[in-house]
Amino acid sequence: MDFRPFNPNRPFDIKKWPGYYGWVILVVGTLGMISAVPGSPPGMSVFVDDMIGALDLERSRFALAYTLGTIAAGVCAPVAGRFIDRWGARVMGCLSYLGLGLILLFTGYIGQIYSMFPSAETSSVPYAFILIFISFAGIRLMGVSFSMTTCRSMVFRWFEGKRGWAAAINGTMLSLSFSTAPLLLNGFVISLGWQRTWITLGCIFIFGMTTMAYVFFRDSPEACGVEVEQSTSKRKDSKIRVPIVKEFTAPEALRTSTFWYFVAGLALNGLIGTGISFHIIGLGDSLGMTRESAVGVFLPSSIFHIGTTILVGSYAERLKMKHVLSFMVIAQLLSLAGAYQLDDVFWRWCFIVGSGCAWGSFGVLVNVPWARFYGRKNLGAINGWVTGVMIVTSALGPYLFGLCYELTDAFSIAIIACSALCPIVFVFSLLSDNPQAVIYYNKKASPKGP
Repeated sequence: MDFRPFNPNRPFDIKKWPGYYGWVILVVGTLGMISAVPGSPPGMSVFVDDMIGALDLERSRFALAYTLGTIAAGVCAPVAGRFIDRWGARVMGCLSYLGLGLILLFTGYIGQIYSMFPSAETSSVPYAFILIFISFAGIRLMGVSFSMTTCRSMVFRWFEGKRGWAAAINGTMLSLSFSTAPLLLNGFVISLGWQRTWITLGCIFIFGMTTMAYVFFRDSPEACGVEVEQSTSKRKDSKIRVPIVKEFTAPEALRTSTFWYFVAGLALNGLIGTGISFHIIGLGDSLGMTRESAVGVFLPSSIFHIGTTILVGSYAERLKMKHVLSFMVIAQLLSLAGAYQLDDVFWRWCFIVGSGCAWGSFGVLVNVPWARFYGRKNLGAINGWVTGVMIVTSALGPYLFGLCYELTDAFSIAIIACSALCPIVFVFSLLSDNPQAVIYYNKKASPKGP
């Protein structure tokens, strides 16, 4: 579809940009991915108590609304991916940030909107639950399913040889952003109040982020008439990098076992990571730890997270992604072993190292494999499916761990169940061959015709 105002040569010609424009795309795309922060568990944590009080809603129902809203957004993510491939990252970026800004404004006025409906004592309709579900579903839909998928697809269409470095830089900045989000947003809430903070964020996205997307976003190098950057490596015998011999559509990618093996690993990491981090205080309390000791694992873990992202990303072009997936699963298992005995100093460090290394590997695995395995042409639709599965499993993690605690008064069953899944996913990782390599070497091995 041709949107003339979104001509890639407006408001400036990319071909005249000094240097490779992909680095600009990396910067603005990473900034765009930070749009997921307000709706993430760390970002949402500073608003929870105030919103529960304003809406007179039970904490369990508030959490259920967040979970259902997140799942709804995850289900819609594949559709978002198809829109990105059809309309382009620039159009979808503008629409996503405009939509996110509007839903943030709605959230800022949700208390006043709720006051317009009959009270819970006089009506059987759960208006508060419905309103907060709409808010959460909208924030997660626009902030993750659309904005995050748009930016991720755009950024990694602009990189070929240095895709690993791009993933390392992107993952590091996102890690820092999500880890500092609660402090920054809490400062806004203290200064402005929770409602004005939502409204301020909404205005930033409507006017600031939408403008940034229009001015700087570009769909791909080919759309702008420039060549994608290539590796400067002179190694001709490398079996790690193979040429793209087939541009897979999303349905074709979904029919490959490698896609689901990688998604299984990413989904398991999301389920484990969000489940444990969401209940870290409760987990520590069940083992006799203080609140400060339990929360204290996050800072050293973030150091291993960032270090692993940089190390794996910098060597990504020389690594098979199946080996990185295997490493992530081993790190997951180490973190679970540590979580099971978190009160012991040795096992606490096992959790810190395992969790940090798993999330650091995750930052590369969520970005690098898809263009390498399936080509860049339909990256939006493929990323949409990846994002959708991860959103759903990340939403289920806190719920399943919490349900386990309610039923057994301990988290041990959930930890053991996740540990049992790790060897299965590890076997999957060993079978996760690059589909491009399979096609390429099969063609080379096949006898030529007369």
